Amino acid sequence: MRRLLWAAGLGLLPWIAVLGMTLPDVVAAQHWRLAWTGFDAAEALGLLATAWLLGRDDPRTPLIATATATLLLADAWFDVVTAGDDVVFSLLMAALEVPLAAACLAVARPAVRAHV
Repeated sequence: MRRLLWAAGLGLLPWIAVLGMTLPDVVAAQHWRLAWTGFDAAEALGLLATAWLLGRDDPRTPLIATATATLLLADAWFDVVTAGDDVVFSLLMAALEVPLAAACLAVARPAVRAHV
């Protein structure tokens, strides 16, 4: 498994270069509204599941909290880099999403520290 992960990670590097040189700066996307509402629904579900599991002292809490933090950080990134003229609103949204991600990672931290 370790070798597969190394190979996949290294294999992505030239692909990233190709994308950086060939992708257009602007593109019309199909199902844009569905993509973003679905992504935000996944974040909401993750936040609710983290809160629920945390209240039950469930051992799965760090996994859900980490996944939710990842979603929130990805959302903040894509909000800002795709903002166009709405960059101020996107930065405000990111200013909410990044601290929420940090809170989720704080929830997961004790489990990570226990395994280090």
